[in-house]
Amino acid sequence: MIGLEVHCQLNTESKLFCQCEAYLSDAKPNESTCEVCLGYPGAKPVLNKRAVDHVISIGLALGCAINSETYFSRKTYFYPDMPKNFQITQYEVPIAMGGKIDVNGSAIRIRRVHLEEDPARIIYANGNLETTSYVLVDYNRAGVPLAEIVTEPDIKSPREARAFLDKLSTILDYLKVYDQARGASIRVDANISIEGGERAEIKNITGFESVEKALNYEIVRQQNLLRLGRKIERETRHFDEIAKTTSPLRKKEFEEDYGYIFDPDLPVLGLSEEWIAGIRGSMPELPDSMVERLARDYSISRYDAKVIVYTGSDFAAFFEETCRLHGKPLAVSRWMTNYLLKSLNWRSERISQSKVRPDTFAELLGLMDRGSIGERYAKELIKEYVDTGASPSELARSAGEPLTPEELERTVKNVVSENSTAAAELREGKEAAMQYLIGLVLSKTKKRGDPREIAKLIRNALGMPL
Repeated sequence: MIGLEVHCQLNTESKLFCQCEAYLSDAKPNESTCEVCLGYPGAKPVLNKRAVDHVISIGLALGCAINSETYFSRKTYFYPDMPKNFQITQYEVPIAMGGKIDVNGSAIRIRRVHLEEDPARIIYANGNLETTSYVLVDYNRAGVPLAEIVTEPDIKSPREARAFLDKLSTILDYLKVYDQARGASIRVDANISIEGGERAEIKNITGFESVEKALNYEIVRQQNLLRLGRKIERETRHFDEIAKTTSPLRKKEFEEDYGYIFDPDLPVLGLSEEWIAGIRGSMPELPDSMVERLARDYSISRYDAKVIVYTGSDFAAFFEETCRLHGKPLAVSRWMTNYLLKSLNWRSERISQSKVRPDTFAELLGLMDRGSIGERYAKELIKEYVDTGASPSELARSAGEPLTPEELERTVKNVVSENSTAAAELREGKEAAMQYLIGLVLSKTKKRGDPREIAKLIRNALGMPL
């Protein structure tokens, strides 16, 4: 059985209980700190309402019930990454409870969604956890708001765990509750047990591929222990990203070990129906709903709609804007899900981080529609277009002026008249001759021109039926 605890850094300007900036680019270590997030005696926390809004919207998106009252507790925590020796979190009553996510036909139940503060960042100065001789602590991250999303142990395999995380992260992206471009991350604690053994928790895994690998390793490790007649200990383990193995961190604490108490500095938080209704009313369209709408409204395949939507909210917005400009959704979908996405992946860029814009992408599709460039050339051109974001017309012009329809027709007539043997073979029904003639035309036009349009012009030049 596999259950996940997903920690999402929320998209807020300030930290959860103070005014320190939550995301300070190029900040020096410990620069974004104050008496509250460093835990000075007497410093009082003040709750960030925006963070509460985000967790309510996550709960609503996952089909959870939102509690009308919630509390904050202190979790006793003797580690160097939390200077006041406790973490403010929610224990008794979280903000949201009891939702689910459908993953490829399986319902993964959500036990709870709650709000808590992030610990500091520990930096292994000269190696990793096993090899470093000392560590540094950067408190800039201490106090940044986290949403913790806890599943029931419903996940049946490491692959399903990864699919769940992919879907959850897309929902969070659409809700705009976390912003990867600002440096926010999603970290995962994975709990796994096999029949006959105790549960092991693999702590703080970053990257969904790493979660799948850590779980795969852990399954084999636990199976081997049972086969050898050894006991599987209840413990917390670390995943080594390089070795792709897990190793013991500490014996697993039980909840009573954390000594939860209500935080006396934070009052009971009432979540009124008006507050919840206001957030519900401002929520964006969610991914599964958008897949159905795109497939229906743009008459594209459900598969393509799913690729567009689950690539990201920025990719989906790009699709709709390009359709508005170009007017041919099938062509937009085909070129986005195949060639554009391939070039973006090659550069490891989201479309919102790239230089590509809907108007210039529509321009590229328009060049093909008019026969100014062929598909074969466009597949080459799109790489330079994604690299530079330059106008496709300008890029094509730099490689040679775009062809006018008259120029293409003239070139075709010249090729046909200069290759009478191939023309005769084509009249006799030999289709290989057609490909030969198209290749000659593309060679003379430097791959400009649509092969389908060229074929029509060749047949027309030979007086053949189209």
